[in-house]
Amino acid sequence: MSRAETSLRLVFLDNIRYLMIVFVVVYHSVAAYATVAPWWGVHDGSFFMADIIRELFDVFMMPVVFFISGCFALPSLEKEGVKEFIKDKGKRLLIPWALGLFVVTPLILYDRPDQLVNPFWNYWLNWIGSFKTGLSSQPPFMPQTNQGVYWFVSLLFAFFVLFAVFHTVTRRWRSRTALNIQRKENSGNSVLVTLMLFGVMTSAVYFFSLLFMPDLSWFTLSAFLQFEPTHLVLSVSYCALGVYAKSRGWFAEQKPLGSPARWGAISVVLAIVFLATVQPLYANPSGTPNLSVQLLAALAFTRSFLLLSMLVMLVSVGVRYWNHSTNFDRQLSKTSYGIYITHVWFVVIVQTSLMEIWTGGSPLAKFAIVFPLSLALSFAVNRWLGRYRRALAVALLLLFVICLALRP
Repeated sequence: MSRAETSLRLVFLDNIRYLMIVFVVVYHSVAAYATVAPWWGVHDGSFFMADIIRELFDVFMMPVVFFISGCFALPSLEKEGVKEFIKDKGKRLLIPWALGLFVVTPLILYDRPDQLVNPFWNYWLNWIGSFKTGLSSQPPFMPQTNQGVYWFVSLLFAFFVLFAVFHTVTRRWRSRTALNIQRKENSGNSVLVTLMLFGVMTSAVYFFSLLFMPDLSWFTLSAFLQFEPTHLVLSVSYCALGVYAKSRGWFAEQKPLGSPARWGAISVVLAIVFLATVQPLYANPSGTPNLSVQLLAALAFTRSFLLLSMLVMLVSVGVRYWNHSTNFDRQLSKTSYGIYITHVWFVVIVQTSLMEIWTGGSPLAKFAIVFPLSLALSFAVNRWLGRYRRALAVALLLLFVICLALRP
């Protein structure tokens, strides 16, 4: 990579990535106070903006993270080679995923009041076996046994493996002049045309997926993969767009993809349309199968182009105004992955505690406590205990083994 590209990788892309993780903490912190999250474990009143946050943030948070992951994947693969690339991703992604899903989650869920299976080893076997392969397509859509936030980690690893295989297989067909094409400066018009074609393509594929399965339905492959099939279209597409953008040198000259003000205005208009007209129908408990073909097309177009406009706005603002790194930025960027892995437990603990000790309190005021406190606790754990992650992993495994053997 050029020096400019390396600088960008350490600054604006990392900044946007940690911002999306902060939004994820907001998204989960507000879930207990929203009416559109019936599957969330805590319900403690509601306020209007909670639904708006849930509906709007869900459109762009994770696809933007997939896009940035795609941007990072290509140079990492070319530098490390396939074997080391997959080994590195497995170490970084699968180990925390396995510890979180198979060790931490059952240890915490075992103490639920509605949990009746004893002893712990029997509960753990039953819990692992409760992950079924199939599609959950009836309201409330979320499968009873789910990976929680860990679905993203295993799915991202699967993407990386498929990308490494695809890159290796297609290498023989790539022209020797590809590198020159990649380094060729992209005009604003060519990037805009690419983005518009990409928006039309994702809208069409998303629309066709809605014709065959409900939106918000989840597919589970035993305990290994879990994802929303209709949203998988967007996740795959944006990861691929990130790879394409990096290969074409879209950010090599440190130029925005468009006018931040123009794309910001487009995002606002599309968000208003999405929230005011399409989303209330989409969020109906009966689900998208009861929507007409015309409304499904409107949903697919509005959601897809709102996501695209948000991505372009974020990237353009990042390149123009956030291409620098303070100590605060660096610390949040460094701990963002750990925050994603650990934050949900702090969110649920704080939400539950407030529900018990502040009965009848303002949901908005409770959210104003849950979000910063959960973010601060997640950051602190990963900032000051992250250096001891191997010792913590060993301690967790030891505790888990003791519980398997002795816990009634």
